[in-house]
Amino acid sequence: MRLMIFSLIIIGLLAAGLICMPLTGYAGKGDVKSKGKQIYIWHLDEGQGKTVKEANGKGPDGEFVGDIQWVDGVSGSAVLFSGKVGKPQYIAFDGDDHLDITEQLTLAAWISLDAIPTGDQKNKGTIFYKNTYYLQVEPNSGSLAYYFYDTSNPGYHLSKNAVKADGTWHHVAVTWDGTTVRFYIDGEKDPNEIAQKGPGRSTPAKKVFVGGENNACCPRFFQGKIDEITIANYALSQGELRDLMKSALPVDVKGKLATCWAMLKRSYHR
Repeated sequence: MRLMIFSLIIIGLLAAGLICMPLTGYAGKGDVKSKGKQIYIWHLDEGQGKTVKEANGKGPDGEFVGDIQWVDGVSGSAVLFSGKVGKPQYIAFDGDDHLDITEQLTLAAWISLDAIPTGDQKNKGTIFYKNTYYLQVEPNSGSLAYYFYDTSNPGYHLSKNAVKADGTWHHVAVTWDGTTVRFYIDGEKDPNEIAQKGPGRSTPAKKVFVGGENNACCPRFFQGKIDEITIANYALSQGELRDLMKSALPVDVKGKLATCWAMLKRSYHR
């Protein structure tokens, strides 16, 4: 009888809003409120070995899984992935507090494709994957594909414009400021903007994979080159993304960026 009375009291207090139960979503340990604004960059300029270091000394090291090759990059070196269905290659970054991001996000990288992946969902060209958030190249269309679990509108969300598979380097990015998702290709903002409210799912123990993954419905892969891997716990602006692009380019190319962006803008808006 006492237990029943106590239970009824608790139910009444909950209904009245006088006591609170914890929410199902938890703030990530890598969010701005915990770490301040942080941007993690892996330049991939080691050029040898099977470990890559984060440039600022704050993010985790990455370890090669599979026969990943070193190649020439945007500047310095980059990595070449030759994954296949069910046999992905990837760089694995230990799950830790830094990449447990739930409230805002930027994922960016330089990629070079000779062909757009074809087939069904197991052929998504995986650039970034954590079991909470990811950025991929959509099969057949070449659009960027983004997802963030446990947000108000998880995904899949696709860019309107497609990545060019012409064997040259292109910069791709997705940003989420807590309310809106935006895609960028070569510094140009994509027309598709998606409403999405957080927080997303917090999974501090889960690894981040670049160039493939083995956790989803089917081990997905990437076929092409990747350089200048970037993850931030806040949404970079278009100007900041362009600065990020410029910082990775050789000196003789930097002065040509304004002309390049004007040409790209015309190309994407035809």
